[in-house]
This record gives sequence, structure tokens and C-alpha cells, in this order.
Amino acid sequence: MREKYLKLNSKFKIGDVQIGGRYGEIPTVLIGSIFYMRHKIVEDSQKGIFSEIKAREIIEKSTSLANKLGVKFMLDVVGETTEALVKYMEFLYYQTNVPLLVNSTSPEVRIGVLQHLHKKDMLDRVVYNSINAFSTEEELKLLKQIPVETAVLQAYNSKSKRANGPLKVLCGNDKSKGLLDLALECNIHNVLVDVPTLDLASVGLVARSLQLVQEQFAVPVGTAPSNGTYDSQWLRNRENVSKNQFRNVDAAVNAYLASHGANFLFYGPVEGFEWVFPATAVVNAMHAYGLRSDGVKPETSEHPFFKIL
Repeated sequence: MREKYLKLNSKFKIGDVQIGGRYGEIPTVLIGSIFYMRHKIVEDSQKGIFSEIKAREIIEKSTSLANKLGVKFMLDVVGETTEALVKYMEFLYYQTNVPLLVNSTSPEVRIGVLQHLHKKDMLDRVVYNSINAFSTEEELKLLKQIPVETAVLQAYNSKSKRANGPLKVLCGNDKSKGLLDLALECNIHNVLVDVPTLDLASVGLVARSLQLVQEQFAVPVGTAPSNGTYDSQWLRNRENVSKNQFRNVDAAVNAYLASHGANFLFYGPVEGFEWVFPATAVVNAMHAYGLRSDGVKPETSEHPFFKIL
């Protein structure tokens, strides 16, 4: 089956962020959401009015910590309207060098933003989020026309909660095309396969799914642990855990998935870099040290291995 998808890249660079490959060579890329629903720095989510001072502060602090730890990160840019998301993308494009994911619950908004960025010649660090089972024909038609190099494939299988469920969505069947085929038809050869974390209980199952997808297709895989931690009623109840304890648990869940070979993680609100970056960096460093006897070495001197150990 893998031969069919050999045109998909097992590792690649988006801007100066490398992702994929064998675990131990390239650290887990961490993706934080910014301008998300009810984000305190947003003043008007329809018009895209926000505090530039606070946004710059977040970027500066996360970049500084990432450099100290050897972590690479991206920003998942969320917008409710085309007008708002265009403003967010343009601001971040010139304020930082990190890859930017175009994200909205509306495919029409994502399409409108892509068209704008294409006209402005600003697609070089843009990742489309996402191609999924609900992608519209208009959306896919546009992706075939606009030179987007990288896209997230959301491998959600509503009919199967088994570890191999995402494989079926990626490959498709006689009735519907798989997400990998859709990506190739759109001339997208850099894919980030997102195996959805539905809740805290599913984290262990997701870890196994990531391994199965990697074994089958050798493409970068990841998930959104934040769906398990931030949506957990148990963790959200301050009678059970304090705010600091929640952060400890959130860091542990991200680190657990990093230790199981996740190439990338959607760690939730961007402010979580304070506790997620150190936790995953340490796991990446220890894992790289343990793999030395197998001949696996970090591909860059910026790896957490050289920053921490």
C-alpha cells in the first residue's frame, strides 16, 4: 500500500521548521492556537481587531523559550470571518518566521483567505488546516489551483474507534476517496496526518494509531492532546485539580504522546507554551539519547538533546 503514496514526503521543511522522519532525529513540532474563540487578546472576532502589543508579547516569549530548549513550533491561526483571518495572517506573517496554519470552522473563510494570500504571494509558510471527510468540492477545487505545499489531513473515522480506524479514512474505499488521494490530487505532497484525540480516555488509543499510520505510510503524524485535557470535565473542575495541577497534567499528556513518536502536537491555546515546551523538549532529548546505540542521531545541533542534556 505504501508504494501508492511514495510521492508523499516522509519529512520536509516549512520555512525553517523541519518535521517528520525517524523519531530522535527531529524534535516534535508544537502547534499552538492563536486568536481562537474567546481568546482574551481579541477585541472583535468579526472584524479581526486585537491587541497587537499582547500578540507580540506572546510571540516573543514563546520564541525565546523555544530557542532555549531547541523546540520548533507553528501557530494555528483561527478566524471566524475572512476579514478577521486575513488580518491575523498578515500580522503574524510579518511578526514571526514560524509556519502559519490557516484555520476556520468555515471552508468558505479558509478559501477566501487562501485566495488573498496567493495574490499577495504569502503562501511560502502557510499550512492548510485541514482536508477532512467534510471538505467541499469547491474547497478541493481551489486547492488544486492554488500552490499550497502543505496541508493537515484530519483522519477522523466516525465509524470506527479502533486504533486502525484512521487508516481506513486515509486510504478510502470503493465508495469514497481517501484523504491521502485527495491531497495528491491537489498536488500536495507534504501532509500532516492528524489523528483526532476525542477525549482524555482516547489518548492511549491515539498513541497506537500514530504508530500504525507511521508504519504504513511513513508520513508525519500527530494529534491534538488539548481536546483531551481542555475538554475534560474532571480536569476543568477546580475541586479536583488546581490551575497549576491542570498544567502539570496537560504537560504530561503532551509529553506522553511525544514519547510515542508524535511528529507534531496541537497543544491548544498558545499560552500553553510555558509548560508544554519544556515537557516535550525533555522527552525528545531523553529519547534521542536512548537511540544513540541504534545509530539514530539528531539532524541538527539545535535539537533539545544538545540544549538540555
